[in-house]
Amino acid sequence: MRFVWTAQMVAYLTIVAPLALRGQQSEPGPYSVAAVRAFLYFNQKDSVSANIIDNPSLHDFFNAPTGGRPPGSPSEEILITVEIAGERNGYASDRRLHLSIKEADGTVVLDRRPRIGLLGENGKWFETFVAYETGCYSLLVRAEIFGQKDSSAVEKRIVFRCGE
Repeated sequence: MRFVWTAQMVAYLTIVAPLALRGQQSEPGPYSVAAVRAFLYFNQKDSVSANIIDNPSLHDFFNAPTGGRPPGSPSEEILITVEIAGERNGYASDRRLHLSIKEADGTVVLDRRPRIGLLGENGKWFETFVAYETGCYSLLVRAEIFGQKDSSAVEKRIVFRCGE
């Protein structure tokens, strides 16, 4: 009889107890959009520029698709990275990042809602996006976290112009 009770207790402790404890783990604190960065992709060089958001030396792009100023090499795509910060090793399965990129007239260039993965030891998660056929129209880049009590959002503008 004692053996049966011990076997049942061992089974409970190894199977049921961890499941119960997993359900009791607390939700991690809020995540925040720590940074939004954008880089011109140079189509003829297979390289990228320095960050063009919040960079005073790279703020007004003229004829970027043909290599106008300041890129010096044609660029028709931008890479966007969004840095998310929170508790180290934090994870909440229902949290998502919503990234939208729109032209000044409201035309949607990119609209994505990926889930946010397990934050690292540094409390960070990075998500990367590519926007195609850019370079002639100014863009509004908006990154927002959903799935938590208080959302976190950041908006940035990239000024592109084309002409003769």
